[in-house]
Amino acid sequence: MKKYILAFFMLTITGLLAACNVLDIQKSKQDKKVNENNDEIIYEGSENEWELSPTFEHSVIYEDGEKGSYTVVGSTERVGFTGSFPIIAKEPQKYFWFYFGRQNIYDKPVKVKAIKKETKEVVDVLSGPSTFYKSAAVSPGSVNMPSLLTFPSAGIWKVLVYIDEKLYESMVIEVV
Repeated sequence: MKKYILAFFMLTITGLLAACNVLDIQKSKQDKKVNENNDEIIYEGSENEWELSPTFEHSVIYEDGEKGSYTVVGSTERVGFTGSFPIIAKEPQKYFWFYFGRQNIYDKPVKVKAIKKETKEVVDVLSGPSTFYKSAAVSPGSVNMPSLLTFPSAGIWKVLVYIDEKLYESMVIEVV
C-alpha cells in the first residue's frame, strides 16, 4: 500500500512539474516579441500590438527658467521621442529622444531600428551613432538625445530602441 501511495505522489509531482514547464514555455513565447537570430529580426506579435503608441505632453523648465512643453510619443516611464509630426516618409527629420527611466543608460550606444507592419524587413532608421549623455538633461527626470530619423516608406511602423545592444523599448507610429 505504501508503494502505491509513494508512486501516486511521485506521478503527481512529475505531472505538476511538467505542467509548470509547459506554462513557462508558452509564457516565454508570448513575452518574446522580437527574435534576433543571425542579424535577422523577426517580429512575432498579435494584431493589437500594432496599435499606435500614445502621446503625452512633457513639461520642462529650461536653464534660463523659461517653461516649455513637448508632445512625446512613447512611454512616460521609459523612452519617447518628439519632433516634426506627422513623420514623412523618405525625408530625414530631426527628433529628440527622451529617457525617463531609472537605469544607468548613459554613454551606452543607442540604435533605432524599425519594421513595417506586414513585412519582415528591419531597417535602421537612425542616422549615425547616438547615446544619452548625463549632461543632456532637459529637466529633472529626463535626458534627451538628438537624432535624425528616416523611414523609407509610408505606413505603420514598429520602432525598436536598443540600448547597449539590448532591446529596451518599442513603439508603434504612423509614417505618411
